Amino acid sequence: MTEPTNTPEFIDSKQVFAGRVFDVTVDTVREGDVTYIREVVHHPGSAVILPAFDDGTIALVRQYRHPAVKYLLELPAGTLNHKERPEEGAARELEEELGVVAGKLEKLSEFFVSPGFCEEKMWLYLATGLRETAQRLEDDEKIEVVRVPVGRALQMITEGEIEDAKTIIGLMLAAPRLGASTLEPSYPSV
Repeated sequence: MTEPTNTPEFIDSKQVFAGRVFDVTVDTVREGDVTYIREVVHHPGSAVILPAFDDGTIALVRQYRHPAVKYLLELPAGTLNHKERPEEGAARELEEELGVVAGKLEKLSEFFVSPGFCEEKMWLYLATGLRETAQRLEDDEKIEVVRVPVGRALQMITEGEIEDAKTIIGLMLAAPRLGASTLEPSYPSV
């Protein structure tokens, strides 16, 4: 598969929102003879960590996500600070949210969250060789740490208990490395 040779022409960008975590612009782009407008969410990127403990469990965090209007089970993750390397952000978030330090961080993947409107990229790491330190939650973070066996976490995907995309991606990529069996789909009866 070949990529198009002509990159669309960037004509204009107007900032319409400047926030604490992200900004929004309205961009005008020309591709060939077609000109179009796109709203773009600008985000510095995030680090996602799958913490794998020696006892065969992994850690998830349960926290309220207002856009979803519910509590979700997710892998620990956080926004990168200005000019912070993804692996530094992963180590920082792991210690802040769980109170553990990794002996080894292995990059599993990097991916765009929703490239149709958002430039956010996530870097996903498997954290092993974990040792406990102190949890350092931010003032607005209210999370519950949930440890489950890897196989159970995979089951939770098919049972609808885990709905977060980064967590599903992380579990699917890490499971073979952690010796977990592949995901068996579980469909509700009709």
